Amino acid sequence: MSNPSNQPTQDYQAAVRALDRVLNGRQLQFEPGDSPLAKQLGYGVLRDYYRLCFVRDALMKKPLPEKHLDLALLLLCGLYSICSLHRPAHTSVNATVEAAKSMGKSWATGLVNGVLRNFIRKRSQLEIDAGKADGQTTTNHPAWLIDQFKTAWPDDWRNIILANNTQAPMTLRVNQQRSERDRYLQILADRGMAADPLQAPHGIQLHESVPVESLPGFREGQVSVQDEASQLIAPLLEPSSGQRILDACAAPGGKTCHLLEIEPGIRLLAIDRDASRLTQVQDNLRRLGANCETRICDFLTLSARDAGGLFDTILLDAPCSATGTIRRHPDIKLLRQPADIARLCRTQTSMLEHAWQLLKPGGMVVYATCSILPQENERVVRNFLRTRDDAEVLAVNFGNGAAQNVATSERAAVNSVAANGHATRGPWDVALERENNPGHQLLPQINSHDGFYVARLRKVSAT
Repeated sequence: MSNPSNQPTQDYQAAVRALDRVLNGRQLQFEPGDSPLAKQLGYGVLRDYYRLCFVRDALMKKPLPEKHLDLALLLLCGLYSICSLHRPAHTSVNATVEAAKSMGKSWATGLVNGVLRNFIRKRSQLEIDAGKADGQTTTNHPAWLIDQFKTAWPDDWRNIILANNTQAPMTLRVNQQRSERDRYLQILADRGMAADPLQAPHGIQLHESVPVESLPGFREGQVSVQDEASQLIAPLLEPSSGQRILDACAAPGGKTCHLLEIEPGIRLLAIDRDASRLTQVQDNLRRLGANCETRICDFLTLSARDAGGLFDTILLDAPCSATGTIRRHPDIKLLRQPADIARLCRTQTSMLEHAWQLLKPGGMVVYATCSILPQENERVVRNFLRTRDDAEVLAVNFGNGAAQNVATSERAAVNSVAANGHATRGPWDVALERENNPGHQLLPQINSHDGFYVARLRKVSAT
């Protein structure tokens, strides 16, 4: 049994271990027993990474050697703790120093103590200096990604940065097979959990995030956690009883389960090439009391024969840069590299072409990504359409009167950030449409949905 007095030290060590994974090119991941504080430190450091690095380096005479990466990351945790945790600064300093000892860095306790206490003394000036530094420091994004946003969204890139640097809200999807949204909102109200209905028909947004285990009826399958933008995708498939539907990249299963909540009578095959991630799909299905065939499979190797025939509808939620979900996954800023985009575009193109081969005449492919880069979205779809004479573009209708014209030259709406720093919302804010864009782009919004792209294509007789 762990000693409660050592818990802060353990939290800082857990955060350093998780951050070390990211700096070595792996996805942010915590151990099952890691505390909420450890996760807050890890996510917080990544969200504020470039600014914290600027401040740390300004307080040191020379950089630490690479072999002491763990110590460099611990200093970032200490700086973040002083800036963002609601507790006395000296508590953060002491916890960081003790963590250095536990990490076998007793020789560095004087360094850690000195850097953090020096920061407390010079904080105001250092924050001014950071605000005048290079673009990476002032935006907390890598320079190449800032350039991508500026090129793609010259009128909106600043709002994208602001949204990426905030914490995403906790958004729920009520299982319509087991409950109703108004009823669930009342249950939340009775528990003192403030929440609002979303424009997504079964969506709810909590005013404050909570552990999923504390959500009423979560274990019984009444509700799931899913971003509002992601909740828009399954209804676009228009599932009906008896249809053969393929979820080509199913993990972790949010859209898979949503499809079955909308229409349990579909014949759904959910595949993913990663066995551990497919387990997440199966776990979610069991919790929700839903059933479909699941299979470990690389989509690009799936044949119609292996699948038991062609499909009426295919959901291709393609692998992408995930640049629309940076606020939920801030490690993307460090892990993604410029060369990744071209590689992902090649994969997306191959997958869309393969989906077409598995589709019945008259069938529909819904192509979706959680990227906000046009290369992965409208360009992939537009280039695909240039090679086909048997494809037509279908309108994207999110419901609630938000039907979208697929080829308008103006933006349907542009979200702005009010002077108080909060988003001002209209119907499907930043539902951006460009000339010749065959789909619909949502950009990440403060206190609202993630960034997402979706296009719908029907297979018609060749002309």
